[in-house]
Amino acid sequence: MNIEKIKYYIDLVKCRNFTETARKNFVSQTTISQQIASLEKEFEMQLIDRKQIPIEPTPAGWLFYEEAVVLWKQYNHMKTKMANYQRDYTQILNMEYAAVTDIQSILRFIPSFKESNPNIKLGLNKVLLKDVSEFLQKEIYDIAITFDSEFKGKEDIKTHTLYSGRYCAVVSNKHPLFYNKSISKDELYAYPLVMLNPSTIGNSYYLMIENAIEDGYDPKILQTVDDIETELFYIITENLIGFFPDNHNLSYIKDEVRLIPLEESHHTFKIQIGYLKDNKNPALKPFIEHIQHLFSQ
Repeated sequence: MNIEKIKYYIDLVKCRNFTETARKNFVSQTTISQQIASLEKEFEMQLIDRKQIPIEPTPAGWLFYEEAVVLWKQYNHMKTKMANYQRDYTQILNMEYAAVTDIQSILRFIPSFKESNPNIKLGLNKVLLKDVSEFLQKEIYDIAITFDSEFKGKEDIKTHTLYSGRYCAVVSNKHPLFYNKSISKDELYAYPLVMLNPSTIGNSYYLMIENAIEDGYDPKILQTVDDIETELFYIITENLIGFFPDNHNLSYIKDEVRLIPLEESHHTFKIQIGYLKDNKNPALKPFIEHIQHLFSQ
């Protein structure tokens, strides 16, 4: 199978339009149509429902898309590694993260590592929280920096903690709890909540519910959303309460929302580095040793 077919298919699912996909790839619409038809013939199933406007993948097409994204990432990872090896024998260490708090936790270690390891090139990619462990296990990335919830139960992944913290409630300046110095469990669960949905944050969603139950309450989740920006929108416009880690920076809208500590809550977290125990990348060992050395000082 020509690997370019994979890219065409991924772009078609994103664009939902043959013409736009052709324009994006600098080929004719006929080429895109032929390549997609070729994939459907090869796998003996319909991947795209062409009767829908905009076009929509079939159930089989969505399954194919998820695997195609992984395959395309692996292919590009291989190309990068081989190109760097051919050019100057530079070692590549690819890292993934899911939120800005992950980057804040690792950024302070990077300058000194680069200084002592000039032949190791670091790559950084943002992914959905729910995909972090899967991409690590499929060796698309060497290192993941994210919440400990995504490594829970993964025996093949080793972790090191970079930061330990607690979740806070996020409320708007119109909310009755806005001026509280802290929020009790009774106060927190008396109001409706907004959360990132499980298709975005994976295990973290269910862990938040488990923590609420451990607090002794059944949370009133009125709204689930795909990203932080939308969560903030509902916090401000609908007076819902959100959950953010205590190291999240909200200074850009500090007059409109507040992070408020929770009293005696089970809502805690860790930002961790995770990597496969049997990862053979020679660049991984000096990176982990560097982190451990800085933490021991």
